[in-house]
Amino acid sequence: MKLLITFLLTSVALFAHPHIFVDIYPKINIQNNKATSLSLQWKFDQMTSSMLIMKYDRDKDNQLNKKELSRIKKNAIKSLKKNNYYLKIVPKNENAKIQKLDNFVVTINKMGRLIYSFDLICSFEVKESNLLFYHKNYYIAFMLKKSSVEPLNKNLNFSIRKVDNERYFGYAMQIKDIK
Repeated sequence: MKLLITFLLTSVALFAHPHIFVDIYPKINIQNNKATSLSLQWKFDQMTSSMLIMKYDRDKDNQLNKKELSRIKKNAIKSLKKNNYYLKIVPKNENAKIQKLDNFVVTINKMGRLIYSFDLICSFEVKESNLLFYHKNYYIAFMLKKSSVEPLNKNLNFSIRKVDNERYFGYAMQIKDIK
């Protein structure tokens, strides 16, 4: 089992297609036309959720206790930081820096899907900015739908576009204006 999880998370370039699918729900927290943070929720696909739960659920009770949650949180945060949070923020042709990760929580929903919820503290001009959610090695597909964003960002005029090229697969949220 450990070998299968390792293979799925660290595949070689010959298998350059997504192995993990993550539905993302971003909320941009805004003050005075500037983002102060991004609140993100990631819902992993059923298969990845099952494998990660099996990996971290040491007592095999299909729940994550405090110790198990601590392990998954430590590894997830390490991966997030190493991969620049799988996110590129481009406000008016300048890259924005993420200052820190905050409020990281791991849960399992009723459908058995693993969910990461966290805040990224950052600052950027919201109008005419782009948020690109992607994995640089094409192994994770971040799925972003307008219906997943709209209820959380009612004050934004934005569009969603798929980014699929030889380097990565992802979605971009293009913010036009603040209503």
